[in-house]
Amino acid sequence: MRKNVGHSLRKSVAALAVAVVLLPSTVAAQSLEQAVASALDTHPQIRQAFNRFKASEELINQAESGYYPTIDFDAGIGREWTESPSTRRDSAQYGVDEEVELTRREIGVSLRQVLFNGFQTTNEVERSEFEASADQWALFSSAEDLALEVTRAYLEFLRAKQIVELAERNLESHQIIFDQVKHKTDSGLGSTADLSQVTGRLARSHSNLISAQNNLSDARIVYQKLVNTTPDDLRIPVADALMLPENLAQALDMAKASHPTLKSANNDIQAATAQRDAAKGNYYPQVTFDLSASWDDNLDGNDGTTATPFDSPADVGGNSDEVLAMVRLNYNLFSGGADRAREREAAYSINESKAIQQEAYRDIVEGTTLAWNARDFLKQQMQYLRQHVEASIETRNAYEDQFKLGQRTLIDVLDSENELFQARREYLTAEYDDLIAQYRLLNATGQLLESLRITTPEIWKGEDNYKGGVQS
Repeated sequence: MRKNVGHSLRKSVAALAVAVVLLPSTVAAQSLEQAVASALDTHPQIRQAFNRFKASEELINQAESGYYPTIDFDAGIGREWTESPSTRRDSAQYGVDEEVELTRREIGVSLRQVLFNGFQTTNEVERSEFEASADQWALFSSAEDLALEVTRAYLEFLRAKQIVELAERNLESHQIIFDQVKHKTDSGLGSTADLSQVTGRLARSHSNLISAQNNLSDARIVYQKLVNTTPDDLRIPVADALMLPENLAQALDMAKASHPTLKSANNDIQAATAQRDAAKGNYYPQVTFDLSASWDDNLDGNDGTTATPFDSPADVGGNSDEVLAMVRLNYNLFSGGADRAREREAAYSINESKAIQQEAYRDIVEGTTLAWNARDFLKQQMQYLRQHVEASIETRNAYEDQFKLGQRTLIDVLDSENELFQARREYLTAEYDDLIAQYRLLNATGQLLESLRITTPEIWKGEDNYKGGVQS
């Protein structure tokens, strides 16, 4: 019986060693790239960022409309009742009614072209382009961050699943030892104290399994929320080592040069500067070209007839036609200090944008440094954790051999089994933490999507080559 128990435990140890040290992969699986692509296609956060960018593009079109003329057409018809000095004069002179009722008709068309407005239109277009570019880079930044979230959820699910497998095998080993101790105790050959101790260890292994299953359930929910699909047949991904920086200084340089959040913040500064320049346009006169034409009939109680003492009154027609072409200059000389206040407001907005950019820079430096340190220290830690696993396996095997010779009890074997379980779980946790740190580093340097070979939709590039935008 001891031989069978020892053989079963040895097989369990070997299986667990392979399960932890060599991470498994499946043939038919949902890759990390597929998961990220699915999330980018369906996640509301990306849709919000995309629609915000598209709305900013329409603001560019609105600003560019200032380069074009405005054309208005108006027409109207209705009844008009008029009592004026003219109608009263006719009443006094010719004995007609003081109040005149006529059918009034109006048709008019006008064109206005701004010739000069202190470069306000130019600066507004520039401001809206920089704002659109900022929203465009914010879209790419959201995609990068979502890709990292999906990657973390992907790896956390795999880790939780493997910890469940470890816990199940650990419970199986405890159950085998418990059965042996109980059998010995029932036969009068074992100690009740040993049975109580093994019973407690078995209960704890049950608790560990339930805790691991709970964590796996949580990881599944997080994954489904992000990817909008169930995590079926996942496989361990491999980060693109060629895109990982070789040292911290290189990582920081890459982050400063490529991170979309910094590019978005830089565009916000440019947009605020253009807004200040646009505010200065109020200090200049506005020059416009106005062209208008109107065709009116029976205005102000005048239908073109004149009441006279003679039998037939004169009728010259009630129409009043006019065509007007003018170049107009309008110069506001005083506005109660509003123009100066707008300029100061814009200056403060520039300073605010610069502060936001500085905060983003610090966040990126912090994130990059933390990601680099995590990977650097995990590399050092993992070699010792691996040694711990290997030593625990050797100890477990030695205890098993000594158990066969009667030099060790099943409790000793159980202790070594618990030690091995903890060592494997710690190594598994560190191994996945190292993978996450690699992807964090790629995200911190703004290269995660590129490293995953994710092609962003063509529509994200925008309708034009905007200043500071992705296509520039």
